[in-house]
Amino acid sequence: MNILFVTWDGPQVTYLESLFLPIFQRLSGAGLQFHVLQFTWADESLIECRRQACRRAGLAYRAQPVRRRPRALGGLLSVLEGVRPIRRMIAEQRIDALMPRSTLPALASLLALRGHGLPMIFDADGLPLDERVEFAGQSPSDPVQRLLREVEARAVRRADRVLTRSHQAVEILLARGGPGTAPGKFQVVGNGRDTERFGPGDEASRRRMRERLGVAADAPLLVYAGSLGPQYCAEEMLRLFGFVRRLRADARLLVLSGTPELLRPERFARLAPAVSCLSVPGEAVPAYLACADLGLALRRGSFSMRGVAPIKLGEYLLCGLPVLASPGIGDTDAIAADGGLLLAGLADAELERAARWFRDQVLTRRDAWRVRCRAIGIRHFSLEACVDTYAAALAPLRASATVLPLRANPPHGEPR
Repeated sequence: MNILFVTWDGPQVTYLESLFLPIFQRLSGAGLQFHVLQFTWADESLIECRRQACRRAGLAYRAQPVRRRPRALGGLLSVLEGVRPIRRMIAEQRIDALMPRSTLPALASLLALRGHGLPMIFDADGLPLDERVEFAGQSPSDPVQRLLREVEARAVRRADRVLTRSHQAVEILLARGGPGTAPGKFQVVGNGRDTERFGPGDEASRRRMRERLGVAADAPLLVYAGSLGPQYCAEEMLRLFGFVRRLRADARLLVLSGTPELLRPERFARLAPAVSCLSVPGEAVPAYLACADLGLALRRGSFSMRGVAPIKLGEYLLCGLPVLASPGIGDTDAIAADGGLLLAGLADAELERAARWFRDQVLTRRDAWRVRCRAIGIRHFSLEACVDTYAAALAPLRASATVLPLRANPPHGEPR
């Protein structure tokens, strides 16, 4: 079965390479062959890197340019320009199903499929439209926002399968799909990681990495890996680190992010010498995580966060790190509580309590935490477990798959 994965990614986003390619590569062994069309505004050198990564994984790749201006309409114009390439890839690659990830790729796919019965798998990718309202200042009454909400609802109704990252997202999207939307079309899938790549390592490898960072072997090391922005609580993270430093003056904080300039530790000048903010290749991340003592997964609670599954949570746990996490983020509360501590809030009193927990409960039993967290990570976030959820979601389509190619150049009068 040939599936065309349609995605929309900026230059700093590595989800295609780090998350989806390993999943798609494993699924090829189950007779599911993926092809990629990526809407992007990355430069040609980065596009070539992504093309090579797809080639190594055995996937065909095509980049579709995204207009950045005018700000609101550029994206919609890019969608319209992407319809014909989608149709062309469907015909040339004998595609059996489309799999758009998120809303704009869903719009391009819906337009490409007008008048045709090719199956569609909608990867809803959380609740991105609600995120834009809550964290990017977009008005819910904005015309583009209202258009995309209608696209989201139509994609849910049109899709043969809908993939989500949490059971809460299933309930929300089921309601948005409206009457007649079948609950059975939804499948919660994971954000799996390769357990061979993400692991605790050994004492010697952890010590070498700390030496590279200039961190003493017995100094407490906290780590944060991922994006930086309003919803990721950078200020609260630095306040927490300040409380840890009061208890252990030798503590250090390591931040791994593609946009390190957004941290701005100069606002906490007294902490700046103890904070290292790095942008490192994805393949180097596991070794940095493994040498730390605690993984930070603070996130501002909101409606949109009900639909996400933080990738960093699985990475931390697989590397043997206990986690300090915010509650109400997707379905992860029980997992985070079992492998660390859930914060009751972000006030100073709660952050100070968390700092004491780290000193008294984690640092004194670090080896036991490492074994426990690794086991939790394998149970919930292994690549194998993740691939199983995708295979279960796609099995009904694979069983009934028939090749229904679209023509690359439909006759006059057909929608393009």
